[in-house]
Amino acid sequence: MCQFRLVAVACSLSGDGLGGRTAQWQRLIDGTERQETDEGIRLTLPADRAGAVAALAAAERRFCPSFGFRLHLDGPVLHLQARAPSEGAALLAELFGSAV
Repeated sequence: MCQFRLVAVACSLSGDGLGGRTAQWQRLIDGTERQETDEGIRLTLPADRAGAVAALAAAERRFCPSFGFRLHLDGPVLHLQARAPSEGAALLAELFGSAV
């Protein structure tokens, strides 16, 4: 089980910035397989998106430091795990949606 540092669950992006970031994530994860986890969501994407996912995840951490990301390359696919403490679940869902 992952332990989170005590960090305020807040995102410094708002308004157009948050809307733009959400749109970036939605374009990048369009058509991916999604699975809910205890701490967030796990997405499976084509491996050729790894660079763009890593760059966007790094940018996200600057504005939402309570989020955690893990990337795992597995042959032709990339598994992205996006995590947040329970207080940040709504922010995480806003960016990634929920598993179907």
